Amino acid sequence: MSNKVSTINHSNMHNNELEHLVNTEQYDKLEEQWLGIVESEIKDKKPLLHIINLLIKQEKRFAHDFLIMLESYYKEKNAYHDLLEVLKHILKYYPREKGLAAKFADCYSNIYHEKPHVKFFIKKSNIETSPDIAASVKMLEKYCMFDQGDFVFHKSWGVGKVVSFDPEGEKIHIDFEKKSNHGIALDLASDILQKLENDSLLAMMHSQKDVLNKMIDEDPVGLIRRTLKHFKGKATVNTVKEQLLSGIIPSTAWSKWWTKTRKLLLKDPYIQLTEGTPATAFLEMRTAPLTPHQEIINKLTRSGEIYKEIESARKYISEAKSDELCKDTLHKIKTLFAQEAEKLKETNPSAVIECLLIAEQIQTILNESLSNYKDTIETVIQSSDNIAKLIDAIIILEYKKHVLGIIKKIFPESWQNKYVDLFFDQSSHLWEFIVKELVNDNMHDALNSLSQKVSLHFNAYPEHYFWFCKNNFFGRFPNLYANINSGTLFIQLIELINNIYFKMQKGRDGNIRSTFNKIKGLLDEKGTDYALNHLNESNAAGMYNVISSSKCLEDWFKISVESVIRDRYPSLIKKPEIHALDENKIYVTKEGYAKQKRELDHLMNVEFAENARDLGEAISRGDLRENAEYQAAREKQGQLVEKAERLKADLQKVVFIEPYNVKTNIVSPGTKVTIQNKSKNTHDTYTLLGPWDVDIDNNIISYLSPIGKGLLNKKVGETVTIQLPESEIICDIIKIEKAL
Repeated sequence: MSNKVSTINHSNMHNNELEHLVNTEQYDKLEEQWLGIVESEIKDKKPLLHIINLLIKQEKRFAHDFLIMLESYYKEKNAYHDLLEVLKHILKYYPREKGLAAKFADCYSNIYHEKPHVKFFIKKSNIETSPDIAASVKMLEKYCMFDQGDFVFHKSWGVGKVVSFDPEGEKIHIDFEKKSNHGIALDLASDILQKLENDSLLAMMHSQKDVLNKMIDEDPVGLIRRTLKHFKGKATVNTVKEQLLSGIIPSTAWSKWWTKTRKLLLKDPYIQLTEGTPATAFLEMRTAPLTPHQEIINKLTRSGEIYKEIESARKYISEAKSDELCKDTLHKIKTLFAQEAEKLKETNPSAVIECLLIAEQIQTILNESLSNYKDTIETVIQSSDNIAKLIDAIIILEYKKHVLGIIKKIFPESWQNKYVDLFFDQSSHLWEFIVKELVNDNMHDALNSLSQKVSLHFNAYPEHYFWFCKNNFFGRFPNLYANINSGTLFIQLIELINNIYFKMQKGRDGNIRSTFNKIKGLLDEKGTDYALNHLNESNAAGMYNVISSSKCLEDWFKISVESVIRDRYPSLIKKPEIHALDENKIYVTKEGYAKQKRELDHLMNVEFAENARDLGEAISRGDLRENAEYQAAREKQGQLVEKAERLKADLQKVVFIEPYNVKTNIVSPGTKVTIQNKSKNTHDTYTLLGPWDVDIDNNIISYLSPIGKGLLNKKVGETVTIQLPESEIICDIIKIEKAL
């Protein structure tokens, strides 16, 4: 085993290692590892693309940069099939990437350079000029999928061979088992045909039946292997039987042939046959003929990376059943890690602890008397001049917690103070463990010290403060907040998100965007309820001021909290009076605002989704120039966009009609007006509210309606002439009341 600990072997980078960096938001380290990967030899891109997909959800900027690195790597290697897959990821997540269409065209030119018609098809697909690259890619792949001499399979017509190819007519002709020289359009062929490799089982049944017949007796295991390849490497015995009886082995010969072949399969190191009935027993191809015990020892002795070795050993121990654990294998693993700890004792004390902890775990499994591993671990901890750094370098979270437990034992008088210091030095994975230990042991002074430091220095510890607030919002660890003012805690959280937003606007992102999004999510989920539950006279003004001045909080959130503060403590908040209506504003009640917000939400979440489905279905039908459904869907999309923009703009203009703003000396939004209609000699009552509050059945009208405009700013006793589209109303103002 190697003593190289700090450097990860990029060519053998495992998916879970990269995933760990993503999940713990260690983006700088992830970028460093990624650069190392693209500078070496990439053997498998699947784990890397999996990491891209994770990053898309968490940190899209890194995902973009990493995809561009992969693109450059495969372009330089002329690995165009791999490059194509990377370009498709870029198209999926960044469809407006500059020069993407030309890159696709070049990639397909190189992949299909042996096809005589590739340039014709690239031009025909319009991939370099079309605004819809994805549709052009789909079309081009349909054109390039088949060629003369290819074997194909159709569920009704069976296996066939492409006998001619007509690029101009976009057609291929196929000789099927049940249909000769059958013409199929290229854009349809990929949907109804399965392309076969020339050496696949079905293709050989069509063109090399004599070779398969020879394999029945001369190479039965090879025949099984070829059949399993047809089923992607794994199938039940019954499935294999049905396939071989459908034209290769006579049904009368199966029983004898399978009995002989089964014995050979049990000895074959590359094919696994599980126990069970023919319906439940599986045949599966192995990539390597290793037992689990051989495999784990092989991993530990060839890894060259201590942390990979620890993960492999832990996985082996945790996943294997007790009766599958080989005693000799466990002894070997224990010895290997004890030797590794001895080698690393001068250079990597953190790795020494991890090696000895796994050796100690194996001793427990084997029921052996514990050796001096525990003493050695305690000595390493006691001799460390930087315990925070020691713990931070330990990879396994369980082992970090184990070390914290040892600290508690070897520093009985001061462990709680060390825990408080470690809370601020360690990643968030340990914060809950540390606080739980302090709570369980009733360390009130330490808890108070921790909470006061987080609260007083919230700008210095934004991630800590978010965690601190989140647990308080959800009612966890009440002892931690014994001396914390809940109103102050909330106000500081708003100040923190405002400060982070200011830094982001100045371009100083760093890793703060993640914290910003976390705080925003917490406020969206729990912020309103928390603020209102802890609102009191002493914090109302401060809460109102910090929320109303925020540039990053959602309007609905600000409105929800501000309106309650005004209602509960009107004397603390200066009441804005409406002296004259602003024509650029829309005056509505909170209920009217909520109604319009629901309409916008339905538009964005339902109507746009339905329109996207309609567009997709229309595009799938082909030629867009004469596609009425496509044109209708595009027109509908334009209407939806226009409506959404209008609704969003209107919602930004809202001024709430508040009860305390409504005056009864003149007619204004929020008043109920009784008039005497002189024309009809009747008394009518109208309530003037906003355009989204209208309820004609209950005589609630908009202040912007003809009658509303005619009554605005009038006083009791005035005679008013209201112009309607086809008539006029002459009336006296009898009474003005508050409507809210």
